[in-house]
Amino acid sequence: MSDAAVSRHGLENLLDAAESAGEARVDVRVLSDHGFLNLRLDPQRREAVDSVARVLGQPLPIAANTFTSGEHRVYWLGPDEWMIQTDSERTANLGSELGEALAGVHAAINDVSGGQVAFGLGGESARTVLVKGCTLDLNARVLRPGQCARTGLAKATILLAFADDEPAWTITVARSRADYLFRWLARAAGPHGVRFSMP
Repeated sequence: MSDAAVSRHGLENLLDAAESAGEARVDVRVLSDHGFLNLRLDPQRREAVDSVARVLGQPLPIAANTFTSGEHRVYWLGPDEWMIQTDSERTANLGSELGEALAGVHAAINDVSGGQVAFGLGGESARTVLVKGCTLDLNARVLRPGQCARTGLAKATILLAFADDEPAWTITVARSRADYLFRWLARAAGPHGVRFSMP
């Protein structure tokens, strides 16, 4: 990861100061090599939805509070709204490709990368850390892999996603709250042993 990528989120000083435990049961990753596109589109426009799927190489999640994985992560945010998480270097071109595919359709694609920061949270005690401050029921019978939800975590509004690989949890938060949330995660995970990384 480039220094510029970390600096873009204003977390470089915190990352430099963070000390990783020798034996960690929680892994906190700053995923600053990701970009984000917000898509608004009427899901009843099947041809338009299919066009988006062709550009992405994967389907738009239509079911509430789900996401699809492939080259990108595509999160359902609402009945006509999605967030596309992709490689930061791919973001601008992907936005242009989607715009071309949706030409003449009532839709909107906006690059919101500058306003979002993503963290990956993994390890055997990751769920235990989240439970300390999350307003969502994180019981494995309730929240299953492939699901996501807007919720609260330690007084910050986040998009939380759960996958069946590592890091199991992805937390997307407004850039203005990233510093605060990083500090909270570091404190909450501290008793379990925490490792900080920048993939």
